[in-house]
Amino acid sequence: MHDLLRAYASDRAADEDSEDECRAALTRLFDHYLATAAAAMDILHPVEQYRRSRIPPPATPTPPVVDSTTARTWLDAERVTLTAVCAHTVAWGWPGHTTGLASTLFRYLEVGAHYPDAVAIHAHALRAARDASDPTGEAHALTNLGTVYRRQGYYPQAVTYNQQALALFRDIGHRDGEATALTSLGSVYWQQGRYPQAAEHHQQALALFRDIGHRDGEATALINLGTVYRRQGYYPQAAEHHQQALALFREIGHRDGEADVLDSLGLVYFRQGYYPQAAEHHQQALALCREIGHQVGEGYALDNLGAVHRRRGRYQQAAEHHQQALTLFREIGHRAGEAHALGNLGAVHRRRGRYQQAAEHHQQALTLSREIGHRTGEAKALNGVGETHHATGQHEQAHAQHAAAFTLATQIGDRYEQARAHDGLAHTNHVAGDLDQARYHWHQALALYTDLGVPEADDAQAHLSALDQATGDEDRD
Repeated sequence: MHDLLRAYASDRAADEDSEDECRAALTRLFDHYLATAAAAMDILHPVEQYRRSRIPPPATPTPPVVDSTTARTWLDAERVTLTAVCAHTVAWGWPGHTTGLASTLFRYLEVGAHYPDAVAIHAHALRAARDASDPTGEAHALTNLGTVYRRQGYYPQAVTYNQQALALFRDIGHRDGEATALTSLGSVYWQQGRYPQAAEHHQQALALFRDIGHRDGEATALINLGTVYRRQGYYPQAAEHHQQALALFREIGHRDGEADVLDSLGLVYFRQGYYPQAAEHHQQALALCREIGHQVGEGYALDNLGAVHRRRGRYQQAAEHHQQALTLFREIGHRAGEAHALGNLGAVHRRRGRYQQAAEHHQQALTLSREIGHRTGEAKALNGVGETHHATGQHEQAHAQHAAAFTLATQIGDRYEQARAHDGLAHTNHVAGDLDQARYHWHQALALYTDLGVPEADDAQAHLSALDQATGDEDRD
């Protein structure tokens, strides 16, 4: 509609229609958007219907959203309008439409990584719930805001919103909401490298979800617990939890959950050195993410596939996958994923002897990880910087980076990065001629790698054997 025609229509409506008639017309319009959005979400995410309020059919016709393609197309086309509807309804007295649209659209906004719209919509819902003295709506809006801020790497804000939601859900006795807030908090703590707190929150959420019979929540808590175990190096426990989650997600038809857990299982297999199985799971996750429009999952599946290619010596394919992931993460504003992809690109450049590019990418990953408080990513980036310094003969700088990585990895309980730091320290001590310290650190790396059950144990053992052989030859001389 042309601006002049819009202004003319608005003037005529104001002149000819009463205030009640105008309000009734707007109510029909908002009912239309809410009902159509609900119909679209029921098609895209049917397993979560029970978590969304049931929307009665509107008095006016709605567009046909009969399959996932038409549902997602309508949501994509109307997203800007839906955000504007939330802004108008909260400002002019339709709070139920604001909170209803926000809760209905939550999964679409999260999976599609529409973060600016998500922040605006959930902030409007928070205001609407508070204006209407609706504690349940307020708590849901707080949880949703916490999730969006976590996705963008704003962890302090995510913690604050989720803690407020948790307290409110407990006050009103909303057990499903309490469990959701617990697992959301646990996910933030995991990103911050606070593994004991993360595990505790996910365990509490798992018990609650099982008690109230919410199977999708149970599956989500299982995958999150598995992720914490994986970061701590407990791979059998991680695989067990992921397999349980996968079975549940498939049984209830939760496709974005299925995609996430497939990718997570691929990471466990990758760490254990089972590269064909890892690649298969990442490929399945990638295909499913692209089919359902799960952009965050697509980015991680691409990045993780690149890591498998790198480990198998396919550096060109690895670089292509990491670059695609980096581009996608930057487009959607997912900063933790961006840092992850930067570090992996740095590792590929280092393997190809492109040390300047490697140093730049590792340093960017380190800077970004520190900026968002992603301590797991920071430990990984510190080791990456150290390995690049060592490759270019800057052994003192390398030693300092690995020492910092070891301290941080020990603080957060990341045993793989601890072992990697020991290995780096062993290399720098070996070059410096401190063979006793080199032997000590390789022994420590070997013990950790062996306990973790990862293939890097063979490399540590080979370094120790070579060192023992060399010192033995010197003794005989």
